[in-house]
Amino acid sequence: MKHVIYAIEEWPEKTLFSRKDTATILGIGVSTLDSLISYSELPRTVIHKRVFVHRRDLERYIDGCRKTESGGIR
Repeated sequence: MKHVIYAIEEWPEKTLFSRKDTATILGIGVSTLDSLISYSELPRTVIHKRVFVHRRDLERYIDGCRKTESGGIR
């Protein structure tokens, strides 16, 4: 099975991403994503007991993880 990393831009029409899609976009496992959510590093939306991540929250999380050339957090 080929491991493919997806960019958030590949789904311009989506507002909410499943845990699996979010983990794939970030290139991490679902259990690691669950840790980010449980530690309140990444907000979640719950609909009928299903957990989703809102596009804006995912974009903010990705932007918050960026580093400048000098190595400091941007």
